[in-house]
Amino acid sequence: MMKARPGEDITLQCSNSTDTAVTVLEWSRPELEHYVFFFRDNELMERYQHPRYRGRVELKDPQMKNGDASVLLKNVSINDTGTYQCEVITHSNNRRKRDVRKFVHSIHLSVSEGPEKEINDEQPGSPRGNDGLGVGLGVVCLIVVGVVGVAVVAGLVLKSQRAQLNRPLEIELMLN
Repeated sequence: MMKARPGEDITLQCSNSTDTAVTVLEWSRPELEHYVFFFRDNELMERYQHPRYRGRVELKDPQMKNGDASVLLKNVSINDTGTYQCEVITHSNNRRKRDVRKFVHSIHLSVSEGPEKEINDEQPGSPRGNDGLGVGLGVVCLIVVGVVGVAVVAGLVLKSQRAQLNRPLEIELMLN
């Protein structure tokens, strides 16, 4: 499962391990009639693409080297949450036989307003990389405030008890 926040650009990973040319690449969502991305014979076929995805999806590597059929989905929104299916069809024209292979891969994307994100999705050097330090400092400050609070309360209690112990002695001295 991948997690993202609205407005982010994310990569939907799909790798076909064969070195043959990709003839057809289909990225789809089961609940939609049209494709998220449809690529055939080295051309993006926008007329088959769902309107919500037009202009927001492109190949991560236009040459699809090493079978990389991943796509970049730009400016995600909460409506993009769902299961994406990558289907790759390859043909190799060998002298002996024509080889047709089909590869299918699914990914679930969750887009939400919350700050959570998969740890392995963090980009190196991103500003969110210091979250652990901020949380650690917050915890230390909370502990210090708690210890000081307990010390103040304990001091007040002791002072109050001493005052009560000295009072009967003062009253007794006044009576004599």
